[in-house]
Amino acid sequence: MTKSPKPSGTMSLLAEVARLKATGADIVSFAVGELDINSPDSAKRAAIKAIEENFTRYTVSDGIAELRQAIAQSLSEETGQQFAMEQVIVSNGSKQASFNLLAAVLNRGDEVIIPSPYFPSHLRQVELLGATPLLLKTSLADGFQIKPDLLKSLVTDKTKVLLINSPHNPTGAVYTQETLAGIAEIVKEKDILLLSDEIYSGLVFPPAEEHSMLKLFPELKDKYLIAGGFSKSFAMTGWRVGFAAGPLEVIKAAGVIQSNTTTNVCSISQKAALAAMQEEPDFVKKLLPELISKRDTAVELLNSINGLECPVADGAFYLFPSVKKFLGKTYDGTKIETSQDIAAYLLREHGLAVVPGESFGAPGFIRLNFSVCQTDLQKGLKRLSDGLKQLQ
Repeated sequence: MTKSPKPSGTMSLLAEVARLKATGADIVSFAVGELDINSPDSAKRAAIKAIEENFTRYTVSDGIAELRQAIAQSLSEETGQQFAMEQVIVSNGSKQASFNLLAAVLNRGDEVIIPSPYFPSHLRQVELLGATPLLLKTSLADGFQIKPDLLKSLVTDKTKVLLINSPHNPTGAVYTQETLAGIAEIVKEKDILLLSDEIYSGLVFPPAEEHSMLKLFPELKDKYLIAGGFSKSFAMTGWRVGFAAGPLEVIKAAGVIQSNTTTNVCSISQKAALAAMQEEPDFVKKLLPELISKRDTAVELLNSINGLECPVADGAFYLFPSVKKFLGKTYDGTKIETSQDIAAYLLREHGLAVVPGESFGAPGFIRLNFSVCQTDLQKGLKRLSDGLKQLQ
């Protein structure tokens, strides 16, 4: 380990919001990455049944066979490539899945290319493993799509992995077929691995389309690693069920790592996840119309604020507006110099929690979760508007 770990910015903010609410403060939070909906009833029933039947002991470290088989079947259908149960391990959320995969393939000094803005844990995991993260800049002007020429220029003889995330946190971007084609060409040419964080799979808003990389480019199968889970598309954040999938040898190594760190995922949660897959496979699709409505409401209001620029998210449930034109302004004699300052000001003066762009390597932006309840959405958007307008 070459660097001390840093805490998750969103989790630290969650703790601060909880502290403020405990004091009686009226706080609207756009900060935490979860849907404003309960977990599937099928998952809850299965969990209760598991407890009543005393399914409360260790399971196989890689996960119960039924769940691994269900995930393998789902991946086979989505990608058009055959996944065997042995190519899947069930992990404690997608974070552990990505960490296990990285640990299985990286050596000290290897390089991992990560598009920026980035999910903070991706960067930290690479650093913790003694590898070097290389940031691939994307821009609001380009819809946060990866530019193949820029990607190619970053690849060296030490580059081992390209780590992508689509639908993307924090920007809400969904990689187009053209972007994926450019990525595929470079992965093949440079002989590197592609780790795809697919935790937001299914959360794509038409007319945007979600493309399976393996369906488009089946020749990548031996280079393609998947980290996914149930937190977002099944609203099961607290259950902590994720999965890793990929070439058999990599998954075997990832399984050894897991068996020596955390062992198995909670037995009850595994039964809950299996039931959700079997009984409510289209759970997330039912949420899309309401999410689209909330997104459109938020985008319209945000873009009506003079000086704020907010792109339309094609997936996930985040908006990532630029607040750069508000930097340098003041409130009550205090100068606002960073998006961290804006986030602190909004929380302190207006009771609104947002995540500053610095957490994602993108100063001058803030991240908003628009999937909150309608009351909080309207209240929070008004607080944001009022707060920014009050800056001098």
